[in-house]
Amino acid sequence: MIQRLRPFFLFMLFCIPLAAQQPGYRFSVDLTRIAGDKLDVELLAPSISSNEIIYNIPAIVPGTYEVYDYGRFISDFKAFDKNGNRLKTETVDKNRWKITDAKQLRRITYRVEDSWDTQLEGDFIFEPGGTNFQADSNFVLNTFGLCGYFDGMKSLPFELHVRHSEKMYGATSLRGTHGKQNDTLRAPDYMELADSPVMYAAPDTAHVMVGGCDVLLALYSPNHLCSAPVLADTLRDLLAQQQAYLGGTLPVDRYTFIIYLSPDGFKSGSLGALEHSYSSLYCLPEMMPYYIGPRMRDICTHEFFHIVTPLSIHSEEIGDFNYNGPKMSQHLWLYEGVTEYAAGLMQVKYGHDSPQDFLQWITNKINGAERFNNTLPFTEMSKGVLDTYKNEYSNVYQKGALIGLCLDLKLRKLSDGKYGVQELMHDLSKAYGKNKSFKDDELIPKIVQLTYPEIGAFFSRYVQGTEPLPLAEVLAYAGITYTAKSKEKILDPLGGMEAVYDMDTQAMLLVDIGKKNEFGYKMDYREGDRIMEINGIKIKSLKDIDKAQQLLNNAKEGMKIKVEVLRKDDTGKEVQRQLKGKLKLVETTGNPVLALDTKPDAMQLRIRKAWINK
Repeated sequence: MIQRLRPFFLFMLFCIPLAAQQPGYRFSVDLTRIAGDKLDVELLAPSISSNEIIYNIPAIVPGTYEVYDYGRFISDFKAFDKNGNRLKTETVDKNRWKITDAKQLRRITYRVEDSWDTQLEGDFIFEPGGTNFQADSNFVLNTFGLCGYFDGMKSLPFELHVRHSEKMYGATSLRGTHGKQNDTLRAPDYMELADSPVMYAAPDTAHVMVGGCDVLLALYSPNHLCSAPVLADTLRDLLAQQQAYLGGTLPVDRYTFIIYLSPDGFKSGSLGALEHSYSSLYCLPEMMPYYIGPRMRDICTHEFFHIVTPLSIHSEEIGDFNYNGPKMSQHLWLYEGVTEYAAGLMQVKYGHDSPQDFLQWITNKINGAERFNNTLPFTEMSKGVLDTYKNEYSNVYQKGALIGLCLDLKLRKLSDGKYGVQELMHDLSKAYGKNKSFKDDELIPKIVQLTYPEIGAFFSRYVQGTEPLPLAEVLAYAGITYTAKSKEKILDPLGGMEAVYDMDTQAMLLVDIGKKNEFGYKMDYREGDRIMEINGIKIKSLKDIDKAQQLLNNAKEGMKIKVEVLRKDDTGKEVQRQLKGKLKLVETTGNPVLALDTKPDAMQLRIRKAWINK
């Protein structure tokens, strides 16, 4: 429950003197004073040399690939001169405010609403990219939701002063000073500030040293089902493997895992994380360590590898990100695809997964990619991901990972096993780096220059072109046989439908993905059905879904199934329906079959050894 207090605005949060104009931005926020799910923000502005200036709150931030319009959470925007007189302001759009007589500007104030609990219109923000204000218990502060910047002035230094309860600690990768109730967090520019979330909660932290990097894990588990030291032990081996994958050293000296565990799920209906250069923020279900650990491992592996891309390898579109008029890079195959591939490859190469586990991982990516338009050039999809190809974005984790796989094995083949994606990423990091961006059209020619002429044809045909990825060909390089999909008969209790968890109704929502089969029609499953109960198991939480899933996983042909659903009738009213049937085998297209060749030749063995160390 969020504590609601009488609206109160603190004129001076930290008694910062107004006499002298500082060279950078100085923001202040008091977490001990919250009213109506809103916080007051004050900015002591840097010197302005123009008569008019635009103040911006981001419309979009890196890593989200979606326009969220964070300015819609801002209200009561006001500007003042050094004497406290109001200056004229004008709302330009959802995310921008124009200030007149800007040379006189000294102070700006406004209120920010919590995005996790908002009732405002617009797309609901995926929680790792939003803000959460829970008085006396938890504050998730994505700084871009609180702090903005003036046109042409993103490169000045930023300070964020935070007043908080004595019971709370602010976990972040930002440098600064932490006091009993007052923290000062600093960033050299807006890019680093916006790239650094902060979570305030009762201290539950652990440190792990890896490759010269101080890794902080900060956890919020409201029912104390898990603790930071326990999760740190789970991630310790993972971090050591990532260190080995990256050549023994890491490109950062600090990193923070910020983890929020919820017992009730999240309103967006999604779980996951958002990466940053020096940290990552996770929103996951609250579970016991033996449940959450494996889930954390897979997600953390991906997010941690973003210290390579985009920290050390990025285009100008990312290096100088336009928060209010972004241009997308064509290289999502690199930023997300190769990152996802590295997360899978590392776990088999350094001993956590077996080769069979890894082949199943590849199979899952092949199946996942089938949901998307794979004749669409991947570079074209990337550039249009905010609008035209918005629904294709998730393919970066499917086909994008498979592009990384094919590129890796192609390089291994050309180099007789000596050079692959690991080495390529190292060379690209040396060629560019944190402070040097590449021009978007120059990356592929640079990769060809660093590797082999044949790689140019690979990109032209399979990444910039429309040809299907040559999976069978490249897997054969490493002695992996690939058998295309065949028909088989399976038990499918949901009849070809897909179930997603709806946080608002605490139920599973059936979605027709175009594969509804004979059993689905016989059961009379329909798009939008809300499953409330399966064979006596009431669906009220994620734990209930796990119970139902175990029941269905152990089902046999002929088993009776009874499903209670809520369904909208012709008037739009939800009515209860009871659907009954007996499970039967239905014909479907089976998975592709990947297997280790029992008689690989010497070259295949060399490539396999260099590729997965097996």
